[in-house]
Amino acid sequence: MKFLNTLALIGFAVLGSNAMRNIPSKELIKDIKIGWNLGNTLDAHCLDKLNYAQDQTASETCWGNPKATSALFKKLNQEGFNIFRIPTTWTGHFGEGPEYKIDATWMKRVHEVVDYALDTGSYAILNIHHENWNYAFSNNLEAAKPILAALWTQIATEFANYDEHLIFEGMNEPRKVGSEVEWSGDKEGCDFVNEMNTLFIKTVRGTSGNNAIRHLMIPTYAAAVNDEVLGGYNFPSGDDKIIASVHSYTPYDFALAVDNTAASVFDNTQPVDWAMNNIKRFLVDKNVPVIIGEFGAMNRNNDEERFKWAEYFVKSATALGVPCVLWDNGIFEGDGELFGIIDRTNLTITYPLYVKGIMSGVNGGSSGNSNINNGNYQNNNQNNNQNNNQNNNQYNNQNNNQNNQAAPISSSSSQESSYLSCGSNDTACKSKMSDQCYAELSECYRSGSDYAKCQEIGNICGKIWN
Repeated sequence: MKFLNTLALIGFAVLGSNAMRNIPSKELIKDIKIGWNLGNTLDAHCLDKLNYAQDQTASETCWGNPKATSALFKKLNQEGFNIFRIPTTWTGHFGEGPEYKIDATWMKRVHEVVDYALDTGSYAILNIHHENWNYAFSNNLEAAKPILAALWTQIATEFANYDEHLIFEGMNEPRKVGSEVEWSGDKEGCDFVNEMNTLFIKTVRGTSGNNAIRHLMIPTYAAAVNDEVLGGYNFPSGDDKIIASVHSYTPYDFALAVDNTAASVFDNTQPVDWAMNNIKRFLVDKNVPVIIGEFGAMNRNNDEERFKWAEYFVKSATALGVPCVLWDNGIFEGDGELFGIIDRTNLTITYPLYVKGIMSGVNGGSSGNSNINNGNYQNNNQNNNQNNNQNNNQYNNQNNNQNNQAAPISSSSSQESSYLSCGSNDTACKSKMSDQCYAELSECYRSGSDYAKCQEIGNICGKIWN
């Protein structure tokens, strides 16, 4: 990875701003447990169907979701989510250059939704999302730069006095749209993203209020985690309030595929291990704070499999100190990407077992001795909420104690036979073995042990619920 020098930080917030803790991003992300994306809402766009000049806010519901409400965020916070990503598309809501003035009605609505999230006491991530002007081709760079700078100058100024609970994310999955390397990346694409990230940081830091020390997320090319992309990612030095932004829908066949390769059974942990190992090698090991801004596995009428996947994925990320933000596009039916988890009108969790797996992963697999059926979810979820409301120091102490108690087993064969000794329906035993196994996995990663050994432990952990 290459490291660049950036503008030096101002060591205090401008007088008149709301009090803002001046802490590094590495400390900030310790407060974050698990997040949720307000997908297909403020990021929805219907440029070919709507008259944006007539109604700037109609786009919010043009992909089929209801308008976001304060009650929605309160409900999700009660379920244990304490960071909300608010994907926002600005195309169609700003004027011509050189000002690229954002429509005041749209800015007011975005501001209102951001406040919904923050009013729960949670964190919020605001970004620019489905844009059509920032495709990562070298011949587009000079045209894209002034738009990025103009938009972020206005957005940052709008929220200048907000404290550290509001995080800005420069771009979403910037990539060479329509090319053969759209999702895998190449040098041209990585160079484009690096330059735009540098401009984003410079732009926000040059505005007023708390933005001198605001926490900023900068994506890899396409938010990908493959070797070429991470190897070509420039993370700045000299600014301790920058966070790497990546996404992971893995294994692809289980999590995202909608063609004949789709799989409804989670029986292969290696793709998850690969993603986590890359995040560790290229970012975490180099003291780079990371947030997985999108993750998820779409519904295939496979609740128990999604429980296992969610627990494994989130546990693996949590062991690295990497918070995750669940993708929810509000879609429950059809042959597309079914990532909805909450009925946004009735405010009911549609897939409670899936959410339980996520929360279990956050808590290191602390699904307790309860059965993992839907009927027992409510009581278990109340316990998870109590755990999530504990302060960060207690959370870290619990994890550290658990790691210290994990007793590594020298022989891989005895290790596997021990962890996989539970009866097929003995959920209490499986919960206990799962906790112990993931504690050992966490300690393996933290101690810098051989990657192959950690992968072997992770594969065993993934078999416990199979």
